[in-house]
Amino acid sequence: MSVRIEPGADGTAPRLAPGVRWQVFARSLGLQASWNHQRMQNLGLLVCLMPWLRARERDPERDRLFCRRYFEFFNTNPYLAGYVIGGLLRLEQEREGQGGLPRGQAQTFRDSLGRALASLGDQLFWLGLRPAVALLGCVVSLVAVGAAPLALGLLALLVVTGQLVWRWRAIGRGYAAGYDIVELLGDPRWHRAIRAAKRATLVLAGVLGGWVLHGGWDDASRPATGGWVVMGLLVAALAFPSLARRRPAGEFLIMAAGILGVVLAFALGEQGS
Repeated sequence: MSVRIEPGADGTAPRLAPGVRWQVFARSLGLQASWNHQRMQNLGLLVCLMPWLRARERDPERDRLFCRRYFEFFNTNPYLAGYVIGGLLRLEQEREGQGGLPRGQAQTFRDSLGRALASLGDQLFWLGLRPAVALLGCVVSLVAVGAAPLALGLLALLVVTGQLVWRWRAIGRGYAAGYDIVELLGDPRWHRAIRAAKRATLVLAGVLGGWVLHGGWDDASRPATGGWVVMGLLVAALAFPSLARRRPAGEFLIMAAGILGVVLAFALGEQGS
């Protein structure tokens, strides 16, 4: 049995056969299930690649070398591992029938790409989206009150669905790109997303802190309009450096985001009272 390279929708970009891709995708969700201190995600990576190998005709020597190649140290961000998996399958596919990959080629590709994606993924997911989503869940539970379980359930469904779609597409994009995946790593949208996620975390932390302060505040009347005006000015202050393509000082972002969050919390509290 042979796995063919199928043309993409534009007739040029290759894509992995659907059956193999589904198996690889399902296994990629358990990439860290066999994590170990010595070689970290190496066993998980090998398990992810096995559906492709099993679809080939048996060749004991080739299969042994294949497993040996991917039994070495490997570690990357699990949310972005699909790019590495897809890229490695593309390399193996292209070298099929030519005695396999040249010595060290797969290892160089795997290690270089894995390190780059680990850096991007840790900043985007662990330091950006993950704390932002956690804080958003806290804010949603405070705003929704009685409907908090439903609101949090919908938020969880959105997050889970989003990351599953991301992982599925990562495998396909990694396979289609092959060595050209370096162009994907240079996409400026990565760092834009990282900055946006971190700024959202700052704002949400301010909202949560402001909500706590608002809970212990007296019930004296406060003009809601003024709060919204101040919030609008702070939003403009945060947005101006981005529009002007200038990088603002980190201290300014922290202070502005904190103040914005507190003002927003008070404004929301006034609307709900």
